[in-house]
Amino acid sequence: MDERTIKWTEQQRRAISRRGSDVLVTASAGTGKTAVLSGRCVDIVSDKSICPDVRNILVLTFTDAAAEQMRSRIAEQLRTAFLKSGSSELRQHLRHQLVLLGGADISTIHSFCKRLITEHFYELELDPTFGIIDSDEQSLLKTEVLEKTIDWAWGQSHLASGLEQLLRRRDLRTNDGFLAKIIQLSNFLDGVISRNDWCERASLLAEAANPFTTDLGQRQKQIVAEKLRNILDQIRYAQKLYENENTGGNWAAKWEDTFVKPVSKCIEFLKAGDWQRCAEGIINFQKPSKFEYKPRGLEGPIAGVIKKTAQNAKNAFEGLSNLAILNPDYMDKVSGAVGLQTKVVI
Repeated sequence: MDERTIKWTEQQRRAISRRGSDVLVTASAGTGKTAVLSGRCVDIVSDKSICPDVRNILVLTFTDAAAEQMRSRIAEQLRTAFLKSGSSELRQHLRHQLVLLGGADISTIHSFCKRLITEHFYELELDPTFGIIDSDEQSLLKTEVLEKTIDWAWGQSHLASGLEQLLRRRDLRTNDGFLAKIIQLSNFLDGVISRNDWCERASLLAEAANPFTTDLGQRQKQIVAEKLRNILDQIRYAQKLYENENTGGNWAAKWEDTFVKPVSKCIEFLKAGDWQRCAEGIINFQKPSKFEYKPRGLEGPIAGVIKKTAQNAKNAFEGLSNLAILNPDYMDKVSGAVGLQTKVVI
């Protein structure tokens, strides 16, 4: 991107010039976040009263490439500001900042933290010759730990059965087999903000092997109940609109028999604690050969609202059968094995 041709949007200009509060910039890839943040840095550095020295700013990135790109963008925008400035004092200030830019704290989070530790090792009581493990060493250590963990797990009665299912018929090579996938999962979790929370959520999902007795299963039942009530409210609303038009037709009565009653029965089953019959009512719902969404003889905006509301209610009810907790194949064949294996991996 040529920084000299940038035409900032109003939102970008606000992000660059905003002062006195935190600023969060979010956007999809390739939309100019780096340019905006580098522009913000330059805007701050250009004001000598705010930042007389570019080395007073701190810019942290996730990768070395991003850090170098940020430094390059800031340098380019400083040069552009220098060329456009009509003030000799400002030009001198910007020229000086370009000279100092090489010493500015623009680096990865890891590099910044390493520098802090290196400068204050004596306060932390660390060996000043400490080093940062590289990716190859990290991979070797993880492989060694994984192999020892598997050996340990075989001796644990609550893990052995699941471990046997997990590793059965798997390619157990650590370089490109199944165990390598576990290490890749560990690498992914290294970047998760709250690793323990992620593992807890994964464990809850794994418990779907027996969802009827778990907290997750109870929450899924609550979701089904809420959806059923919402569906019933929608069709009741459509019926009320139709009755207010007083057309003398039987559209509302047809929907009462073919749709409202089956939905109401499912709700009653849930209230009575009979989940099995509720599930059967949803899965085995027999819709008429042709649903009459729009009442005959009724035109205008109200007719459109009635039609749309009825369609949404019917589609939502039929869509409930796609939920895992209502899918017999998932319940009987998939959830048990997958749930157990997932918990073993965690």
